[in-house]
Amino acid sequence: MRRTVVLLLCFALVAAGWAGSARAGFEEIDYATFDARVTDTKGVVTELGDFGHATGPNVLMGYRGDADVEIPWRLIRVIDLRDYVPENRRAPVKVTLRNGKSVDLEIDNVEGMRLVKGAADFGDFRIRFGKIRRLELFALSHTDRSTVE
Repeated sequence: MRRTVVLLLCFALVAAGWAGSARAGFEEIDYATFDARVTDTKGVVTELGDFGHATGPNVLMGYRGDADVEIPWRLIRVIDLRDYVPENRRAPVKVTLRNGKSVDLEIDNVEGMRLVKGAADFGDFRIRFGKIRRLELFALSHTDRSTVE
């Protein structure tokens, strides 16, 4: 009896892991980093390689009307962020996709506080997503930071 319960528990945990990964909807490529250009709230422009979220997949999470929206960065060319609006506790965002279409949405403070990072010519670069005014995503980054020149 005890053996059956343990086997059923193990099976349930494995099945839950498969269901969880299938439910997430992210692909391995969503963890890849990009060559990018960041313009911050002070107007400073920085060219970066190996750019992406410090943790988790590179996906923009926001709201479009009443819907929750997740747009993988691999589909995005440009993200234009505007100032945070305290009344609705969100910041308007215009996303230009690689196919030329644009999508208007809003991000909340949780997304705005996510840390993104990259490699600049002068060293490591980190910034909160909400401090960015324009993010231009170019090709997938081919930076190999494991070797030192």
